[in-house]
Formats: sequence, structure tokens, C-alpha cells
Amino acid sequence: MKKLFQNTSVEKTSFFIIAILFVTWSLIFIYRSSFIVIDGKRYFGLFDDAMISMRYAWNFSHGLGLVWNKGVRVEGYTNLLMVLLMAVATAIFDKPAAVLAVQVTGILFMLGTAWFIKKISDEVMTENNSQYNQQLTGILSFAAALAYYPLCYWSLMGMETGLLAFLITLSVYLSLVYVKDRNFKYIFWLSGALGLAFLARNDALIYAVIVYAYIFFAIMKQGRGKIVFLLLGIATYLLFVFGQEIFRYFYYGELVPNTYILKLVGMPFLERLKNGFGFTRLFLLEVGAVLLFTLITTVFDFGKEKLYLISFLFASIAYEIYVGGDPWIYWRIMAPAVPLLMVVFVCALVELIARVPRFPANRAYFTSLVAIALVFGLISINFHFFREILFIDRPFQVLSNWRRVNNAVAINAVTKQAATLGVFSAGTLPYYADRNAIDFLGKSDPYIANLPPDTSGAILWAGMDSVPGHNKYDLNYSIKELRPTYVEGFVWGRQNLNAWAKKNYVRVIYKTKHGNVDLFLLKDSHAIYWNLVTIIGKWNN
Repeated sequence: MKKLFQNTSVEKTSFFIIAILFVTWSLIFIYRSSFIVIDGKRYFGLFDDAMISMRYAWNFSHGLGLVWNKGVRVEGYTNLLMVLLMAVATAIFDKPAAVLAVQVTGILFMLGTAWFIKKISDEVMTENNSQYNQQLTGILSFAAALAYYPLCYWSLMGMETGLLAFLITLSVYLSLVYVKDRNFKYIFWLSGALGLAFLARNDALIYAVIVYAYIFFAIMKQGRGKIVFLLLGIATYLLFVFGQEIFRYFYYGELVPNTYILKLVGMPFLERLKNGFGFTRLFLLEVGAVLLFTLITTVFDFGKEKLYLISFLFASIAYEIYVGGDPWIYWRIMAPAVPLLMVVFVCALVELIARVPRFPANRAYFTSLVAIALVFGLISINFHFFREILFIDRPFQVLSNWRRVNNAVAINAVTKQAATLGVFSAGTLPYYADRNAIDFLGKSDPYIANLPPDTSGAILWAGMDSVPGHNKYDLNYSIKELRPTYVEGFVWGRQNLNAWAKKNYVRVIYKTKHGNVDLFLLKDSHAIYWNLVTIIGKWNN
């Protein structure tokens, strides 16, 4: 045991075992996120916002353009690079298999992120640490990156969060190597990675600022005068920024995506900050113990690299506050920065315990103590998600996905191509139901996006009084005026159209040998095969 990790083959075996365990867990997760619906087939589903991206990708790969509805150019996504990657899958596979391919890709993003987290730990560990301590830190950092459930969840459920985490950790690693070696190729490659991160999510700009600031101050401190390389790197990055902006203007006719208008325009700044504080407070309660320990140890054993890594989390928290929070308490915005925090946390554990004279002498005891401390840290930041981690509960939104795909299969069977869908959840159902759709909450509807937000308190959860992306709506316009053939529901916030809907819509049942589906359909519509459904005389919604 005294030679533990000194043999590189043992170290490689450790990484291999951790990776296999993660892949096994991920495949079980993916299976549990799938379901069999009323046509007797198994379907796969992503998080509903990711399924919006999948609809854009499907239309793009099938010659309709980067659109949500055929012939209507609205930028209802914020993740161009992810949409393009999804388009590869939708060009090759049918709809369920394309979703599965995206989920499997999420496994690769997680493994790539964990590998570069390990590489970052190698750079951060101080030179006076033993080779054994460096190897131990690398292995545990690799494991910690794979063990943060919110990042796993978003990656395996098709959101760009996993792609962004991979690109950011790659960029951070390259920046650390560049500061050490000053080889221009590193700043060129990190600028490319940051540019791709911008295309994955435009708000990744905040991370690019941190990376370039770190390099700038390192150059100034060392006085080597290679500022021109930094400027060339920034110029390379800006090619991505201005390139997308030019594309956006000429393709969609806008300077910002519709989702930016939806979430930020019209929302009072102080109200937004209040919501943002309320939301991030819940996050800080979860990561507080790990974050506080890491900050204290960083203060007493300062290292600019450690401060650099922690700054990514603080930047993401500040940004979350600025935009007014997020609808889901799975920490989508902060999750990509948590593995960087965990690197510093693991380093702090190893360095702190190594200072106790008798601990490092017994490596098995030392390793066990560090691993146990890390496990307690991982428990604290994952405690809210334990039932999903242990497969006691299905992953978040899976049951909703099951209902939406059932509805989609029924809609494809009982409606004609001219039918339209009225939805609050604009992803899963429109992706699987091949019909034009009306987005009640405005991600792909500029009219709704430009409405004033509802700040009455009617749209509140997760510490927020007015949830961004869900607080603009006009059911009188979306339902009464546009008259969708199918409607997902008639109530949102302060609007209740049930009384009107009972006169204009009927509740029907579509029956199959595998189960029945209830739908709300427009009365007397010529876009419906009425002989395939059974009308229910009375209904409540």
C-alpha cells in the first residue's frame, strides 16, 4: 500500500474504473429517462428546453432552416453550437434515436470535462507537493467532476451545460499552460475553445473575460511583453462573437435572440436583482459548506491559480443574480463552474491533511481520510438530488416528457398536417408532433417576448416572485385569436380561459391497445379526424 499511485498503471486503472462506473450510471440514467408510450414504442426525451433546440436542429437538417416553425425565422434558442451538433444527430437518425445520440454525447462531454479538471489539478498543485499527493488530487478531482449531479443531469438531458463545461475547463487548462510556457499555440487554441463556448451560450462571455484577465495580469507581472499574443488571441475570439452577430442580423433580422428579449426586456432592474438573490440564495445553501471551506483555506494558503478557479463560480453567481434567476433549481448557470471549485476543494483537503505529521506516513490512511472528507463534501452539494442519483425517483421532467410524447403520438394520428399546437412547454411535444406550433410563453413568439412581464406574484417559485421566461403571456392572443387546433391548457398566471374554452374546445379520448390519451381539440375543426376520437361531454381543466 505504501506504493499506492506511484505506479502510473495503477493511476490509469483508477481513472478507468471511475470512468466505467460513471458510464454505467449514465446509461442507467438514460434508460430511466426513456419510456414506452401508446404506440408501444420506446422513446427518449431531453429536458424540454433542449427539445426546443432539437426541433430547430431537425428542421435545419431537413432543409427547413434554423426555425421552430416552417417559414418563420425567430431565434428561440441561445445555444447555436449545441443546435448544430444536434443537427448532425437529426440528420443521421430518426427522432427518438437522435435524442438518444445527444444523451450519449452528454456522457462524452462529462468525461472530457473530468479529464481536463484532472489536468487543471496537475497545474494547480504547488511544486512542493509530493508526486503521490499530485496523483491523488488528480484522481479525486476527476471523480468529483463526474459526481456533481446537476452537471450530470443537464449534460445527459441534452442541455448545452455539459458542452459549455467541457469548453470552459479546456480553456482554463490551456490558459494555465500558456502562462507557464508562453507558447502562442496555447492562447490560439484557448481562444478557439472560448469562441466555441460563446456559440454554445453567449453568456459564456463572462468566462472569457476572466480567462483573458488572468493571462493579462500574468503577462504584466512577469514583464515579458508578449501582450501582442494576448491581443491576437482576443481578436480570434471576437471573430466568433461578431460572426454570430452578423449571422443573427442577416438571418433573423435582430441584434439579440428572442429569448434575451423574453427574459430581460421590460423586467425592472431591482425586481430582477431581488429574484436573482432569492434564487442564488438556495444555491449557496447547498454549496455553502464546500465554498466556505475552500475560501478559508485559500486565504491562509493563497495561490493565484486557486483564486482564478474560484472566480468562475462567483462570476456565474453574479450573472445569475443579474438575469433574475432561473426557473429550475438544478443550477444550470452555475453548474459548469462547480468542477473548478471542486479542484480547489480537493487541493485544500490534500494539502491540509498532509500537514498533520503522522498522516502522510501511512498512505492508505491518508488517502482514506482525504476521500472520506471529499465524500462528505459531495454529499453536501448533492443532498437535494439524492433520490434521483440513487434511482429512487425518475429524473426531473421525465414523467412530463412521457405525457407530452403520448400526446404527440395521438396528435399525429388524429390531426391533419394543417393542425396547430398551442403549448406552454415548447420542446418535447412540438418535436415529436410534426405540426406548426404556438408558444404561449414566447420563446419563439416575438409578440409575447415583447410584452411587459407579470410581476404580480402570480408566477413565482424557487425563491423568485416573477420567474424569467415564464412571466410573459397573453392567452387571449395565443388561444382566442390564433385558435390552435390542440391546446395544452387554458390557465396561466392571472389568466383563466376555462369558461371560454368549454364553449370552443372539446375534450376527447384517443384509444389504443397500449393506453388512452386525453386531448383538448378545437371544436368542429376540419384539421381533425373526428372518427378516431371519442368526445367527452363534460371536462374540467
